[in-house]
Amino acid sequence: MLGIKDLKEELAEMNAEMKAVHEELEKLSEQVGSVSEHITSSMDKISNTLEETNQTIRESLNLTSETINNMSINFSKALESALKKMGEFKIQMDVRETILKSLGLKDIIPHFLKKDK
Repeated sequence: MLGIKDLKEELAEMNAEMKAVHEELEKLSEQVGSVSEHITSSMDKISNTLEETNQTIRESLNLTSETINNMSINFSKALESALKKMGEFKIQMDVRETILKSLGLKDIIPHFLKKDK
């Protein structure tokens, strides 16, 4: 059986071990705090970068949309102009054909001098 002196020594050893465990827990707690701060800082940086990226993407999409809209307007105007000129050309060809028919010259003028429709 253990005597009081032995129990006292054993309790002192347990107390020393508990202090060592407590110190280790404090170190771990500090490290966890440090890691947490680094994670928070990294997440803030990532968040800022994502916000900037989103803003850049938004501006790029707006610019692309405006460009496509302008191209569409320009294409529509060019197409309208081309169709108008084609219509005028068709009218000119019809008028020439009518004049040639009315003058009786339709079959007299060689084919290569006529403008194709």
